[in-house]
Amino acid sequence: MQDVLLLGYEGKTLREFTLGDRALDVGRSRHCAIVVHDPELAERAFLIERTPDGVRAVDLVGRESRALGVGASLSLGRHHHLRRVRSEQPPAPSPSRTEPMTTMVAPARPLAVVIGRGSETRHVRLDGRPITLGSDHRRNDVVLVDRTVSGCHCRLEPLDGRVLVRDLDSRNGTWISGRRVHAVEVGPGATVRIGRTDLRIVAPEPEHSPLVVESEPMQRVMDEVRRVARVPRYCVLVTGESGAGKEGVARSLHRLGPRADGPFVAYNGAGFSEQLVASQLFGHERGAFTGAESAHRGAFEQAEGGTLFLDEVGELPLTTQARLLRVLETWEIRRLGSEQVRKVDLRLVTATNRDLRREVAAGRFREDLHYRLMQFLIVVPPLRDRVADIAPLARRFLGEVALDLGAPKMLTADALERLERHDFPGNVRELRNLVIQSAVWAATDRVTRADVVRAIERTSGVVRMEDHASSSIVSAVERHQGNLSAAARALGIPRSTLRDRLKRAGQE
Repeated sequence: MQDVLLLGYEGKTLREFTLGDRALDVGRSRHCAIVVHDPELAERAFLIERTPDGVRAVDLVGRESRALGVGASLSLGRHHHLRRVRSEQPPAPSPSRTEPMTTMVAPARPLAVVIGRGSETRHVRLDGRPITLGSDHRRNDVVLVDRTVSGCHCRLEPLDGRVLVRDLDSRNGTWISGRRVHAVEVGPGATVRIGRTDLRIVAPEPEHSPLVVESEPMQRVMDEVRRVARVPRYCVLVTGESGAGKEGVARSLHRLGPRADGPFVAYNGAGFSEQLVASQLFGHERGAFTGAESAHRGAFEQAEGGTLFLDEVGELPLTTQARLLRVLETWEIRRLGSEQVRKVDLRLVTATNRDLRREVAAGRFREDLHYRLMQFLIVVPPLRDRVADIAPLARRFLGEVALDLGAPKMLTADALERLERHDFPGNVRELRNLVIQSAVWAATDRVTRADVVRAIERTSGVVRMEDHASSSIVSAVERHQGNLSAAARALGIPRSTLRDRLKRAGQE
């Protein structure tokens, strides 16, 4: 549906505008969609938008809204007016000579905006209704306690899977990627900066999603996952550190793809014998080897019509690698001890925390299999590079342990701050352990910083650097007569890390 608006001056028509799904702002500013040169009109005076109830004119100064029916007129300053003259359907597409094709498009999920960082983070869903952000509590949908934010700073208008960010003539501007913007469309993963506050546009995952996706790095990963999920015939290799969430990515590929109704089968063959790995993957017949008392369907057969997730693929024996390559070339398997060939139809997702290129160079992994598995590559960043995910992950893990403890618990602000400063060599798996231990040690329903520090010390032996510098660091600095660069090299840590630890310890 499209609506036609006429801009007039003292009864004469100056210009015609079409109102589609995107709202039109009206005012003296040259950045408005409808510019009106009238000294009595505000820089941005009105927003003309379509709602389920019809077309409405929103007064951006007085924060009032009124319906604008067909034939209705809106006064703009002393001499101008805007009149809605008709409502019409967009032109139908021209007939095609090709066969008609029906395309099923899934409705875009509502986006959300994550405001701020750390313990002060707020989440606001953009469920079809525009929201205005600013510091004036009387004129905004979301009020920001930030002195560098204008009274009415910006407006976020949800579109189909995207958001229109519209600056409202703020003092300090609205910025995206270091560039000041006035009206621009952005998608999930974008960060908008107003004053000293960051607004991150995210596509929230469903509650049953195996992943928490709020940080920019994970937003980019999920954007790749959504694209790759649509082409289920191709293999996907997921790489990343241990515990970073590779299986969660594999499950998301399955859940978002056309094979979601089929089975998801996960298999980790690390550390098992060659015969057992081959049996578990490809199956065996009764009597195929000692102990094979009955026939067994392997993981490939079990995943028929769905997804097979093969974890730690870099540790497969070379002979098994050769058999796997053959399966990927023909999509046929043969059970151990059988002469019958079975066709399989599934998506294969593999994962590893090893550098497969080094494994190929060392002769431990087949080069041809490496390229066959890496038709699509998805790299999962470590938790230390996506700090914004720590708070929502911690809340999820607290919810899990609450079922066992019989009462909900929450992290204090300083406890969350301590978690966000941790390096997490064990990634999400380590965070889960720390949160659960902290909740168990907590004497009340509040998990404090002391509870978190105790869990860190018990699990990793880390000394509390925020209270005092360790003797090894102090000794290294003294040995090198205060030369921090030399001391850092001797300790094997970056100079910046050494400075940070000394600062927290009050030694610098």
